[in-house]
Amino acid sequence: MATATGKARCISCGKEKAVMKCGGCSQDFCFNHMTDHRQELSKQMDEIEVTRDLFRQTLTEQTSKPQKHALMQQIDQWERDSINKIRQTAEEARKLLLKHTAEQFNEMEVKLNKLTHQLRESRQENDFIETDLRQWKQQLEKLKDELGKPSKITVRDGSTPLVAKIYVSVSSKI
Repeated sequence: MATATGKARCISCGKEKAVMKCGGCSQDFCFNHMTDHRQELSKQMDEIEVTRDLFRQTLTEQTSKPQKHALMQQIDQWERDSINKIRQTAEEARKLLLKHTAEQFNEMEVKLNKLTHQLRESRQENDFIETDLRQWKQQLEKLKDELGKPSKITVRDGSTPLVAKIYVSVSSKI
């Protein structure tokens, strides 16, 4: 800023002693304040270099340990959550299956006791023929099959996925 006498004023002290213009900010400074201005710029440069050094350290750490990256940790959390959902769903299915198989086992026990009673009675009275034997054998086979693969109970996959798939998107912009 020029004065009436045509001399530039120092932006810091306002005196007409400005001898230098800063090429960066285009401000006029006297000799003393130009030194202060350069020291301030030097201080800002030091801060930038410290920030750069810290960033370099972070970059080196993440390059050597990519599993510590925040996005990698997000994927790990998704995995843990998904596994927990699967475990919880499996546990619920097991409980339901145990309840219904216990009921079915009780029914089978009743049928087996009835068959056992028929076999003992027929043996005791010596009153059986080939067709009786075939019928009892079929009843036993049916009970064995029912024990191995119950006809009233099935386990199947649901139509909707239990866990949403995770995706990684990469755009070309940085």
